[in-house]
Amino acid sequence: MVRKSNFPRLFLFIILGLLIGGILGESLGLLFGELGELMNAGGYDNIVRNFFVAPFNFNIGIGNNVDPVFIDLHLVKFSLGFGLKLNVVSIIGMIVAIYIMKWSGDR
Repeated sequence: MVRKSNFPRLFLFIILGLLIGGILGESLGLLFGELGELMNAGGYDNIVRNFFVAPFNFNIGIGNNVDPVFIDLHLVKFSLGFGLKLNVVSIIGMIVAIYIMKWSGDR
């Protein structure tokens, strides 16, 4: 019996969960910001909005520099870098996507 790897499927579900959760988080941030404006609860800087939208930034650069590295060869320019912007809802979306993947697979 040949056992197939579920890693590509897991990777796809994690990426989809992060994307959908990130979009939902930004939408909730706009909603809670507007509600904060309407209710005089701090406007766009209220605690509920900041909890859902405040990103956990993760950037990779050279040394202490978090900006991308630029290589200019006069004919060709390269930009190298990596960054993640996660919020609470995107992490929840990733967990829900993994749970859905677990129960939707072949039995």
